[in-house]
Amino acid sequence: MDTPEEGSARETGRALSASPPLITRILLIVTIVAFLAELIPGLDLLRRLSFVPALTLEQPWRVLTVALVHEEPSPFHLLANMIGLFFFGSFVERALGHWKFLAVYIIGTAGGSAMVLLLADPLSVDWVTHHIGASGAVFAIVGVLLAPTRRLDRNIAGVLVFVALNFGYGFLVAGVSWESHLGGLLTGFVLGCAGLLGPQRTRTLVFTSTSVGLVVLLAAGGAWKLAGL
Repeated sequence: MDTPEEGSARETGRALSASPPLITRILLIVTIVAFLAELIPGLDLLRRLSFVPALTLEQPWRVLTVALVHEEPSPFHLLANMIGLFFFGSFVERALGHWKFLAVYIIGTAGGSAMVLLLADPLSVDWVTHHIGASGAVFAIVGVLLAPTRRLDRNIAGVLVFVALNFGYGFLVAGVSWESHLGGLLTGFVLGCAGLLGPQRTRTLVFTSTSVGLVVLLAAGGAWKLAGL
């Protein structure tokens, strides 16, 4: 991904924050520590923290804790998501700021879980399948990069190729939760538009209002699905 140097950013009027991507680093550390904890016999964190549509009402925290657990013992699944988080997250955090970026990550995780819940058939094995990984959150970050704005000096072609390849892989290979990818991507796109479009003076208010609205919408969608069972 192309990221501008500080000087060129000032010249084009699309300046990014000069502060280090603190939240990205914290999320990387927390997720890696969680993966190492998964390997401790007896904790069974993967089954305790993964998202299972059938357990949404009984254990709603799984909507978010899904981002902490990855396939084990191989670290490939973890590395794939953490590489995406590091490269995309560092860029988006500088563009949005620390707390808006954290909101994208958390709400994107919830958006991914909500899409899994909405599309899962209660009469199929999907309803009791354990969904794992931070893919929903990573795709939410990518969704921000798809916002139609020139404020981001990014390689949009590279972002589109990443999205296309990942969705293609998800449809062709069994066991990949393309639903969480889609939910995260849509959530991130909406938040990216809210946080990057419009006048600077109203952007924080619009982003906050949109974030609250999305949380309410996701909760309402989940309640509607569960009420119909």
